[in-house]
Amino acid sequence: MTKIIRILVPLDSQDEQTFGLALAYAEQIAKATGVVETILLTHTKGQLDGTGLSRFLGPAASKALIKGKAVSLSWGGKLRGETIKTLGFQARNSVVIAYYANEALLDFVDGLQGIAGAVAVPWVPGEADGWAARWSVHVHGQEKQPPAVLIDDPIVVRALETLTAIINLSTGLGHPRDKQVANEILRILRAKGHGDPSRTIKSWAIRHNVSVVPAAPS
Repeated sequence: MTKIIRILVPLDSQDEQTFGLALAYAEQIAKATGVVETILLTHTKGQLDGTGLSRFLGPAASKALIKGKAVSLSWGGKLRGETIKTLGFQARNSVVIAYYANEALLDFVDGLQGIAGAVAVPWVPGEADGWAARWSVHVHGQEKQPPAVLIDDPIVVRALETLTAIINLSTGLGHPRDKQVANEILRILRAKGHGDPSRTIKSWAIRHNVSVVPAAPS
């Protein structure tokens, strides 16, 4: 699978044109990568009933998606509805539209393996800005920007790289000793005059495929 294509549509999630744009971007990604399935990812299946999404989809499509059935798209692809609970991490060879997206939903998308692309429509403006910076995504209506520098202090970067080399990455910071080491490193960095990077560590770790997200030091 090629590099994941990520797009942010920072427009009114209750506007039908916004949903249409999200579908159009998904179509472009699908055709460019050769996949046929689009997943409409929401927090709950209830968001497909009695909401703006159900109005955009229409009664028949909305009911089908709620029941777990796929519906046909105008360009020949298929659309199915999923939530975090129903999708798990099996979404290979598909484009994901994260609708009513917030940080939790987009963190889940970042954990999916083998997807061709992701289109995010935030619940309210600003909720996907961190995700957009993390990946330097294409933002609808804006020029493509170069990758953002998440942590510009090389000492902090080297410290994080050292941390990822000495702890068990399979459990992240689940082990108390690993968590203690992470917090101690952050404490030392702050004591030595290096700014607290806790707000950007998460994005740095995800971008570098590392399951380590140290907590902010107390």
